[in-house]
Amino acid sequence: MIDLPSFSEYKTSMQNFAAVFSLISYVAISTLYFVEREYLWAFIAWAGLLALKLLVKPLRPQAVLFSVIGLCFVFFHGLHWTSPYLQWPLDFFLTALFGFAVLRFGFKRPTEKLKWSFKFSKQEWLSIVVINVPTLAVLVWYYFTHPEVSKMFPVPDLPVWSIPLVILGVAAINGLREEIFYRGFVQPASTNKPVWFVIALQAVLFGFLHFANAFPQGWLGVFLTALWGAAIAIQYRLFKSIALSWLTHAMADALMFSIIIATKG
Repeated sequence: MIDLPSFSEYKTSMQNFAAVFSLISYVAISTLYFVEREYLWAFIAWAGLLALKLLVKPLRPQAVLFSVIGLCFVFFHGLHWTSPYLQWPLDFFLTALFGFAVLRFGFKRPTEKLKWSFKFSKQEWLSIVVINVPTLAVLVWYYFTHPEVSKMFPVPDLPVWSIPLVILGVAAINGLREEIFYRGFVQPASTNKPVWFVIALQAVLFGFLHFANAFPQGWLGVFLTALWGAAIAIQYRLFKSIALSWLTHAMADALMFSIIIATKG
């Protein structure tokens, strides 16, 4: 006698199928967008895959998230194309606001409120240590095995007393802009999907962002930052604190900038 799968098992398998297909889609489009920089082909691929998701019933639950993230990157690219004043650090802030607006007014989906309290529990402080101690080791290893990366980061001639303030300021701004988009917007928008997909999606999008003009960079940079992005995604899922993610990210950036400046001194 053959045991037929229950409806819940069938539904779970279809959800996982849709998630796997979507993740492959994000990898393909991210490769076109961040690696090849074929923006027109990335848009065409996104539009074609979106149409496929709408036509194939098991893929439809992923269509809203796929469409919103795609629109966000169209908006993000538009900012960089139209004006130099709408790039770092405004680009991710404006893109996240655009994404929030699309979700709220385009699909009538409530957006998750962000937890900004900096009163962290012992477990939350421990999560920062668990993530950033290995991060420091990886950053030091990468910097000394890829010394050419230092040429990408010119260090201005600053008074010694101001260097810590500059490091902390830049790290705080950069960490906030990326966390607002990835953990503040993308992750809450995808929480109704399988857990593994939510984590993997963060890894893919965050990793490919660091393919070029980043530290680390290249395919190794994609892999390393994807692991780090997945760790932050897990941290956010556990504690639902954007303040915690921001502090973790800012500390990692501050470590990176400190290594660059210290080795150039």
